[in-house]
Amino acid sequence: MSLDSIADRFAKLRAMREKLCKQETSWKEAFQARDWVVSELQSFKALILHEASTQDDLINRIDDLLCVLAPSQDDGCNDD
Repeated sequence: MSLDSIADRFAKLRAMREKLCKQETSWKEAFQARDWVVSELQSFKALILHEASTQDDLINRIDDLLCVLAPSQDDGCNDD
């Protein structure tokens, strides 16, 4: 086996390692986003079940979630 062949293999292995590391970061971010959505839905469900919650409370919560999940649709999203 020539040195060029070995160098090529190591270069390919480094490229594969870099690609896998990027994918791991992407998956980690995706799972964090999923965990956040689940947490927010659980919080929203608790708000719905709470007898003192008003329709305005529920609408405000939905608006907050939409501002995060669909920020390009400016449906009253603001920093108030």
